[in-house]
Amino acid sequence: MNVHGWHSKVGGTGTIPLVCVHGWCCNSTQFDRLSGLLGMEFRVYQPDLPGHGQTPLGDFAPGFDTYATALADWIAATIPEPVVLVGHSMGGALSLMVAGLVPVRAVINLDGSLPAKAATLAAQAAIRTWLDEPGFRERLANALREGFFLPSERDAEAEEVIRTMCSAPEAVLRFLPEKIGTLDAPRILSKVSAPLLYVGAENPRFDEEQARQLIPHLGLAQIRNTGHFLHMRAPEHIARLIRSFLNPTSKAE
Repeated sequence: MNVHGWHSKVGGTGTIPLVCVHGWCCNSTQFDRLSGLLGMEFRVYQPDLPGHGQTPLGDFAPGFDTYATALADWIAATIPEPVVLVGHSMGGALSLMVAGLVPVRAVINLDGSLPAKAATLAAQAAIRTWLDEPGFRERLANALREGFFLPSERDAEAEEVIRTMCSAPEAVLRFLPEKIGTLDAPRILSKVSAPLLYVGAENPRFDEEQARQLIPHLGLAQIRNTGHFLHMRAPEHIARLIRSFLNPTSKAE
């Protein structure tokens, strides 16, 4: 499917529309396993944001507001009813921003840093200092390997994710470390009335205490022994959490 120049996949035979929003420098294929597990209940949409996957960057200016606005417009043009948003990392933050722009059924934030932990901001600040130095992409690869994957996860799949991320266009690579500190979590989250579920990995990148204070109706879960790419490493667990959260009468295993 190609709407407004975006590449996306659509699958599943269910009636509830669910949009998977990938993370920074990533792509929609990282949701393939999760999409397959949810296809009976949902109609699953997997778009590539501009500058990611098979959607070219063109003249798009990467930024949190520009991505959120473009994603809201894409959803409005593609799906004629409120959707469930499942966002990973940057995609989690964007999903929360989009929920303040268009009607949504629910938002599931998979380890997206809104509000960010101090350690998350510090890591991005360190990356920001490397941006104009020689060997930036190699240095970034090492940081991603150590920061996003547990030692037990540092395998061929992890290396492919790292290769994908480090191959992103320069403008995409730069914007997040330059702009993450400008996100106003209280302002963004105050606009979200939909049910919210935050799912953290072994070392969550969001500030759980601040999130609880800002979102009284917040649901929280954690998948231990899993690194940042929990939707790839623990898709069955994520699928159970989503079903349970959207259908409280069912029981998650």
